[in-house]
Amino acid sequence: MREPLRAGLQMLAAALGGAAVYTLGAYAATEGLGLGVVKRGPARAMVALTFDDGPDPKYTPRILDALAAAGALATFFMVGRQIEAAAPVARAVAAAGHDVGNHTYGHRHLWTLSPAASIAEVDRGAAAVAQATGVTPRYFRPPWGTFNWPAYARAAQIGEVRVLWSVRPEGLLVAADAGRMSALVVEKAHRGAIVNLHDHGGHRSTPKETWTALPRMIAGLRARGFEVVPLRMLLRV
Repeated sequence: MREPLRAGLQMLAAALGGAAVYTLGAYAATEGLGLGVVKRGPARAMVALTFDDGPDPKYTPRILDALAAAGALATFFMVGRQIEAAAPVARAVAAAGHDVGNHTYGHRHLWTLSPAASIAEVDRGAAAVAQATGVTPRYFRPPWGTFNWPAYARAAQIGEVRVLWSVRPEGLLVAADAGRMSALVVEKAHRGAIVNLHDHGGHRSTPKETWTALPRMIAGLRARGFEVVPLRMLLRV
């Protein structure tokens, strides 16, 4: 009786260990060790504004207008299914000269997916960006900034730089208003900062508040001596 029990416990331990490597391992590597993931650029007087979860048919065009009015370029991490719902907006992002990145196809939490499904999320997201914009995405960011091993590896295999962030002004549980968002970004910005914003998703009010915050945010960053640039200029890749 003891041998079957011991064997069962060993199998359970192996399964739990495998699950830990599959999920927590990549998270520890990216959060604790920073292996193979970019969270900030070189220490130059530049800040990159990045937008996740779009394109949004209502607020992405408004954000594009705000950026154009300020003479600033940014980076948009797009979700494949959002692109399919708003392909002309995705094309407008690329046509305006902004960088485009892959934010997976369905914005599903990677920890809930099998290896095959995780790889499909990366591949289908990249394909959706390329098909809509004519631009192969250079960068990859996982939903909620959380990798698993298959997605972590696959993004690199298809030539996408894995990018997280070093400044995030949005409230985790409580939505931040435009004034607080712009003030936090200006206050917390540093040389080579990558700022995480949303043109879609987040709290219900987030895209509107982000759009509203942009003019003050950009002006404040420039007043501190920072140039607002897309990732290709900050990272030089």
